[in-house]
Amino acid sequence: MNQNGTKESYRPKELPYSREVLKRILKQSEIGFPEIEKTENAKTPARFSTHPYHSENVFLSEKEEFVNYPIPFGFNGQLSASGDHLVSEFGDRQFFVLKDNEETLRAYYNSCIHRGTRLLSETKSKPLKKIVCPYHSWTYDLDGKLLTADCPVKETALKEISVKNIAGTLFAEFQEGALHRLNPVLEELQNFELDSYVPFIVEKSVGDYNWKVGIEIFIESYHISTVHKNSVARVIAKNASIFDPIAEHGRILIPNRSFQHVPLPTRKDLIISYFLFPFTILILFRDHFGVVFFHPISAEKTLCTKAILIPEKPKAPRAIRFWENNSSFFLKTISEDLSLAPEIQRGLKQREFIYPSAFEPGILHFHNSLNMLWK
Repeated sequence: MNQNGTKESYRPKELPYSREVLKRILKQSEIGFPEIEKTENAKTPARFSTHPYHSENVFLSEKEEFVNYPIPFGFNGQLSASGDHLVSEFGDRQFFVLKDNEETLRAYYNSCIHRGTRLLSETKSKPLKKIVCPYHSWTYDLDGKLLTADCPVKETALKEISVKNIAGTLFAEFQEGALHRLNPVLEELQNFELDSYVPFIVEKSVGDYNWKVGIEIFIESYHISTVHKNSVARVIAKNASIFDPIAEHGRILIPNRSFQHVPLPTRKDLIISYFLFPFTILILFRDHFGVVFFHPISAEKTLCTKAILIPEKPKAPRAIRFWENNSSFFLKTISEDLSLAPEIQRGLKQREFIYPSAFEPGILHFHNSLNMLWK
């Protein structure tokens, strides 16, 4: 056990990055600003129309494309035994995920074969033994097989959805191949061995802002010394960071103040963020990580899910207090970010264009990826 009453993790603390990457981080930590070299050579002009941030027509066009991408909706640690389940939705897609009798993860569209009635209206505290339609009691096994036999039909099982656990976060696939879009970033993520982490706290909130505003807040460090002057700015080297594209995704590395003072930096010396296009942010700390993901509701309304994931569920009071303190700090920092989102949204409607700076390479890369989504 360590001094916090939590079990020492076997998970690697070393950084899976090249010497060149570490040198780039060191340079920026000494300067105190984000790296701009890649931005200066970017093909994308640093001027973007504000129309896509508030246009319902653009939102409807995006909505048609969203299903071609992996959709985050919950956490693997919320399902631990047979019958555990989670009811979710994305846009007009109603679905639920559960663990079957073999404790295999399965997800189904939330619709009865008989008349289409929604099978589960909410997540229940008790594990499911069977899935029973509330309309005519048509019944299904946990593997989706229809058990009701008195009315023969052509379909004999619920329509299944592919689902995958990535860094303890569950992603749904509504179109074949959507989950494969995450492959370019998976190799790096696997180095951190995060799949078995469990959520300590999960919070959801709806805000009056476009989903892209939410994402953009988390893929640049230029704002840190201003917005977070009373929180995370105390432990990092001003606004320093480096950003690297990984296909349509990205990675942003932010050095802590300790980074330039150690011969061999480890996870405790960096804040490591991965952006999984289009909706998900992973923020890795020394011994835990945060997840933030967005579900667009309309052009100017977004659901945000925030969570802290830890190596194992704590039992000792000391360990619980330790994770409560970590969670409190994380959620405070996130609230500082998201409190600006509605203000950004209101301001965007007053302008025709915005001009991201050379200190925000993640914004430029995000818009390159958006251009592919909008095609």
